[in-house]
Amino acid sequence: MATTSLTDVSYYVRKFYPFAILGVIVILILYYAVRLSILYVESTRVIPVSTNTVFGKIKKPYLLEASPSAGLKFKLDTIEGVPTTATATAKVFFLPPPQVRFGYKEKVFLIAKTLGFDTEATNSYRLVNNQAIFNEPNQKLLIDIRNFNISYRYFFENDKTLINQAMTPESQESQTKAVDFLQSIGAYPQELAQGNTNIIFFRLNPNTKLLSQLKDNIKANLVEVDFYRPDIDGLPVLSPKYFNSQHYVLMLFTKDGRSKILRSDLRFFEKSAEQVGTYPLKTGEEAYAELTGGKGMVVSNPQGKKNVVIRKMLVGYLDPDTYQDYMEPVYVFLGDGDFVAYVPALSNEFLTD
Repeated sequence: MATTSLTDVSYYVRKFYPFAILGVIVILILYYAVRLSILYVESTRVIPVSTNTVFGKIKKPYLLEASPSAGLKFKLDTIEGVPTTATATAKVFFLPPPQVRFGYKEKVFLIAKTLGFDTEATNSYRLVNNQAIFNEPNQKLLIDIRNFNISYRYFFENDKTLINQAMTPESQESQTKAVDFLQSIGAYPQELAQGNTNIIFFRLNPNTKLLSQLKDNIKANLVEVDFYRPDIDGLPVLSPKYFNSQHYVLMLFTKDGRSKILRSDLRFFEKSAEQVGTYPLKTGEEAYAELTGGKGMVVSNPQGKKNVVIRKMLVGYLDPDTYQDYMEPVYVFLGDGDFVAYVPALSNEFLTD
């Protein structure tokens, strides 16, 4: 009887096995059909965009050295193949106007003395439009007495002896010395301390006085350390020139172990943590149309190209090097030959000239 029972079981298993498999397949099909339906409904559902246009209409970002994209022809050749939209909205930050600070003279003299100026001399500096100006035959320093932004130049091109003493700079030591310098003059904002740095190597020919940028430090005798603000909500913060920051230190190291600051700029404007708006952005298609329509701001076109192939586009925040009321996002278009152009990213209904 046991043999008969096992035979019967084996018979029914073989008979109904295909139906069981078919049932499982049907259940899986129904399950995934329901899942796909839910995903489709969610993808087509219109999600309301939350904005806070607290500043009303705001001015377009201003770039002193940019040129319009009018007269240029563009071809889009990106991975996506079409203009891309990064996000529907983005924050806009108010930049409080800088004010003259009490006791600014002490800070001004500290900066000048650190850079080797004779601060004891009569009329060692002059004040012009909130700029304290120190001027000596071999160097010049401008300090904004409202926020202590600086612009320093040592005329190293004329100091052949110094250049001949220069040794190959190293990345880590250069970054450390640059930070030490900014800290020593009290000009190292917290945001720059939290952001990225970029090291750029140069070689100056002391005979021809030609300065060339290098890919590495092997033949370099000068080094520049660029400082950037940290990303904002995953979007990079960009300088007006894209490839270089307006916050930098250029220096050299001598064979006897000394370092010499050659140039330094700090053009930093604090952004408000409380006065922040959220504005709608134009689409990637709208931004590209403005670029091709001559309304883009070309910040780099070293080869003077008239026919530009755009390889990448993204959205980032423009960190202004001259005071403006707001820090706001821009579309960035990157092309062959180090071509870079910006287009204001805010929806045009909230922009004014």
